[in-house]
Amino acid sequence: METTTLIWLAVTAVVVIAIIAAVVVVTKRRNEEKRRERAEELRAQAAAQDVGVHRRTVVADEARAKAEAARAEAERLETEARENASAASEAERRKLDTLRQADDIDPDVDVDGDERQRTTSRRGSGTD
Repeated sequence: METTTLIWLAVTAVVVIAIIAAVVVVTKRRNEEKRRERAEELRAQAAAQDVGVHRRTVVADEARAKAEAARAEAERLETEARENASAASEAERRKLDTLRQADDIDPDVDVDGDERQRTTSRRGSGTD
């Protein structure tokens, strides 16, 4: 082989390698740019979702506050119900005491221990 041929072969090989290297570099840069664009799109999506996340967080906090208020109201109502039941029991006890007192002083009621029998009907009560 001649020296000129070898030189041309060497130059051709260098050119081909340079072209391949240039293609690889360009392709790599394009891929990097596409990845940068995709990353930017994903960041924009995340930013748009942030508004929804914030709104849902606010709604959840409001619901939690309403639930706590409802629990407090339920506790208040439960306390009120217990107090009213206690007051009703006390009123019933006083009523029965008043009836016993009336029976004790009524000459028409025969009192034997716990048994109370009326010898005549009570007026207006509808009981015997």
